[in-house]
Amino acid sequence: MSVGYQVKTIRLESGERLPLLLSQETGVPVWDVTLFILTALRSTSLATNTIAHAARAVMVGLQIFRYLGIDLNQRLEQGKLLSLSEVDELVKLAGLKQEELDELLGNRKKLQAASRVVSLERARMRTPSKALKHVESETKAARLIYIRKYIEWLSAGRRLKLDVGHEHFRALNVATEAVVGQLNARMPSHDHDAGGRQGVGGEVRARILEVIHPDSPENPWKGKHVRLRNQLIFMWLLLLGVRNGELLGVYVSDVNLRTGEVVITRRPDNPEDERGNAPLVKTRGRLLALSPGLMDLTRDYIIGKSKEKRGSRSSIKGARRHPYLFVANGTGAALSKPALNKLFRELRTKVPGLPEDLSPHVLRHTWNDDFSELMDTKGVSSEDEERMRRQAMGWSPQSKMAAHYTKRHIQRKSNEASLALQAKSFKPTDKKN
Repeated sequence: MSVGYQVKTIRLESGERLPLLLSQETGVPVWDVTLFILTALRSTSLATNTIAHAARAVMVGLQIFRYLGIDLNQRLEQGKLLSLSEVDELVKLAGLKQEELDELLGNRKKLQAASRVVSLERARMRTPSKALKHVESETKAARLIYIRKYIEWLSAGRRLKLDVGHEHFRALNVATEAVVGQLNARMPSHDHDAGGRQGVGGEVRARILEVIHPDSPENPWKGKHVRLRNQLIFMWLLLLGVRNGELLGVYVSDVNLRTGEVVITRRPDNPEDERGNAPLVKTRGRLLALSPGLMDLTRDYIIGKSKEKRGSRSSIKGARRHPYLFVANGTGAALSKPALNKLFRELRTKVPGLPEDLSPHVLRHTWNDDFSELMDTKGVSSEDEERMRRQAMGWSPQSKMAAHYTKRHIQRKSNEASLALQAKSFKPTDKKN
């Protein structure tokens, strides 16, 4: 929960999940933001996760406006929006991590409680000076995009209530165009090919596989079922490259133990899923093949080894109440996103040397890195590589993500070749005694 607000996803009777922004003070949805979500986002059939990201972005905007002492509705009533300096402040503060924004807003509330007359400049001056933490440029850009859309939506709603000849109608139109233009000009650019998140290297990969083995003395989890389940989760993420939502959305019946295949299926707004933040298949469904080794691990988790059922999914009470493959230990409920994230957090905490950003998405990047190396050794053309990658990753035929990974791999190979050429010019000279 952030200072002032909370994003909460509710489950409707139809099974649809609807993210809402709640006021921390009243506990009820923020009226304007709720209308924005319903009319500008939900009506365009955006995915639940996308709407949740938008709600959090707007929440950041509301926190910044509160910190700056800006009442947007009051400004609109006056035919005004934001000044150039306020746009600059908005852009700057939108790049802060959520905990930094919470602290800034909390400090301002403390100052206001200590003195009823506290100017914004005094509040800023008395804010503890420290190195503030910032989000990635891509996250900042996404925040500003939805804040911009929210401002446009609010302004349009106000203008619709006015006659065309009203003095504020043209003023709001001009002000909105100015603010949108200023935000667009200050929108951070991001280059996917310059750095970005990477997969884990060979040594880290080997270390993970060693530790997650159920019989490893370094395995951080207790209990037969948890160890079997977590090993299979890591192996699926690492060897299939599936998203966390796809992993958590797999039914037992989606796995064909006879043919060694699993189908990744889209089930939007599934009424069978009782989880509040339901995992989703983001884009396309697809059929994935399981190697004999991975199929054996999957079979052992589902039904157990021969007569040994202990630790398998079938031995967990409550697992039969739903169709999902991965279940919580004890209750047997479908495994949730927070539980999956906790699994990675526990591994990072208890096993020294693992990357601080180790996550399901990092393992998806690892799969893509491994795939690039395999295609390189087989001499597959870049066009065929992109086509196969799009199919395996569940991207649409129009997606440019496959080209991004191919380009990044080519860049890495180019750098390696360049370094090899450079090394020829710096051969160590023979030293005479």
